[in-house]
Amino acid sequence: MSDLKLNYRVEGDGEPLLLVHGFGISFNIWKNLIPLLRPHFTLVMIEAPGIGGSPFEKNGRSYLAASVEAIECLRTKLGFDSWNVLGYSTGSRIAEAYGGAYVSRVRGLIFLCPLVLPRFTNLNLRISLWVDKFIPAYGDFILTGWRLKFLILLLGFSLKQNPLAGEWFDEISQNPRNVLKETLRMVAPVGTRPFDVPKSALHIWGRDDFVTQKPRKPGPHDFFIYANHAAPMLAADEVSELIIKLLGNS
Repeated sequence: MSDLKLNYRVEGDGEPLLLVHGFGISFNIWKNLIPLLRPHFTLVMIEAPGIGGSPFEKNGRSYLAASVEAIECLRTKLGFDSWNVLGYSTGSRIAEAYGGAYVSRVRGLIFLCPLVLPRFTNLNLRISLWVDKFIPAYGDFILTGWRLKFLILLLGFSLKQNPLAGEWFDEISQNPRNVLKETLRMVAPVGTRPFDVPKSALHIWGRDDFVTQKPRKPGPHDFFIYANHAAPMLAADEVSELIIKLLGNS
């Protein structure tokens, strides 16, 4: 079992629902969803390793493995036999890995804005990470200042100006750049691959999401809302209604 302890927050009543945030932004991403989901679920919100109040030391483990082990350690600590799991953006890949490793501990599994990258986007990410391996200052440069602000506005808000973009920048930029890079290294090898879990998982896609490669032929577990990648904040009503319906808590 992992010795890594995650910072977490618990709110609400009902069946437990683990919320796994996206790139560099933690509890804040759920602020519009919390009041809508709290009456239906016991919300367990975590900060991923190295983000916010959660420590991270590699100790020979990958970022993904460390995250999965720490989540399972938290479940044991909280005394839940099993729980529902929702992973958003990069957190969807952590939720996928957790659902595969601990299938008997997952009641329902939802991927919100699932991180399936277009091939060109993933290629650029892999090239950038390769350059950063030899010149770390390159990644530091990209993940600071106006460059990070532009990436947040482009990827998170589809280039539509929104005051929340500033909040995202403030929070993401406070996190260690090496941890942000670890998150990206976690994504790159699986970025274009469809999700693979041993049980049927539900996918909530934003129609205006610039980040994800949406399925050309949606299946019965694919659901679409009119939202961009900031769906947890900008489309909280639609997202919460779907979560409540899909997890059987209507």
